[in-house]
Amino acid sequence: MPLNFTQDQLPLINLLLRIAVMAGIISLVLGFRFVVKYLMGVSVTRAAHIRMAAILAFIFILGILVRKISNQAAMDLSLEGTLFAGFIGGVWVGAGVGAAIGAFCYILGETVALPFYTAAGLASGLLFTMLGVRGEIWAYSLNPFLIIYNFLERLFKGRLDRNFIPFVVCVIFALVRYGLMGRFGYPRNLLYVNVRTGGFLMVLDLIVLIYTLGIALKMASSTRLEIIQREEEKQLTHARLSTLRSQINPHFLFNTLNSISALIRTDVDKAREMTRKLSSIFRKSLENSSDTHTLGEEIEFIDNYLSIERVRFGDEKLKVVKEIAPDTLGTELPSMILQPLVENAIKHGISRMIDGGTLRIAAERKANAIEISVENDGPTAGCYVLEELLARGLGLSNVLERLKIFSRGMGELSITPRDGGGVVVRLLIPGVNERR
Repeated sequence: MPLNFTQDQLPLINLLLRIAVMAGIISLVLGFRFVVKYLMGVSVTRAAHIRMAAILAFIFILGILVRKISNQAAMDLSLEGTLFAGFIGGVWVGAGVGAAIGAFCYILGETVALPFYTAAGLASGLLFTMLGVRGEIWAYSLNPFLIIYNFLERLFKGRLDRNFIPFVVCVIFALVRYGLMGRFGYPRNLLYVNVRTGGFLMVLDLIVLIYTLGIALKMASSTRLEIIQREEEKQLTHARLSTLRSQINPHFLFNTLNSISALIRTDVDKAREMTRKLSSIFRKSLENSSDTHTLGEEIEFIDNYLSIERVRFGDEKLKVVKEIAPDTLGTELPSMILQPLVENAIKHGISRMIDGGTLRIAAERKANAIEISVENDGPTAGCYVLEELLARGLGLSNVLERLKIFSRGMGELSITPRDGGGVVVRLLIPGVNERR
């Protein structure tokens, strides 16, 4: 059943729809990656200013066109859009958007639209440039009483509430527009206004104007703060991974130097060979100091590490079998996460066998994750309770902690006995989308 609104009800409906329309427009604009970079202050070049002004001008002019064609007043956000552009982009963006909107409105017959909207964009842009910090977005409370209270409270302490400024500018230009129309009359079509009657609707129009601009600034500010928080979490994660990786390097170096020290007394040539391979490993490690790398790079590092162990044990006592699915080699994972597992497999398993044994490394894709297993021959007796094993040494607990950090708690580590002796250690690493 169609809804029929009276002439008195239609302006009220349009006023309330403006808030929803502005929220939809800002959501659309914030979906562009270059807009997000612009808000973050990453890209504030002349080209970025032009792109920002162009997209805002296009969207708000399109709203004016829809209003003109369909008589939908809620689509016309000329003043709100101009002020928003200046408050987030500065002089050039504000003035550019204001001039574009004003010129289009002038073509439609609004005779003072060009100077009015250009002045609004210049004023908001100048205030941003003079008082704002580049990349910081102003926002004000959507409670007018709280705005005034915060302003008076800070003014009493001798400080200026910066967030009061957009509110005041919005009110000033709205009153100027009302003043022009009241002084020269509506029939002359100087500017388009949403309401043409005084009293309640005009007051409501002003409140809606304040709320509409406030919501737009709030959305832009919230998006910026969310991205900053996300970047801080990412940096914290990398810092924690770097700290844990720095624990592995000395641990690995200490164990290898112990082996070299033991060989010096019995086999100088083998000790020299191990030293050379160790220096090669650390040279490559210094060349790539990233906290993460691909499984293919991890396997390459493990091959270099195993070349050291083969010098100590001999090829006949340390056999290595790798079953790596090709589609897993590009998977990202923490650096050196397999090295402690391989080291433990040799130290606690194969080294205790008189005839040596076999080390098996496998990786396969399972649904939206990859499963990596490190399996070794070894004695049948032993403790396989994960909590007890974690308490015994640094390597295994380090692996588990880095896995949890990297996978945001969704990774899994398990240790199970192997038929015939030895153990199987399995890592389940979720895919990129699942980790996010």
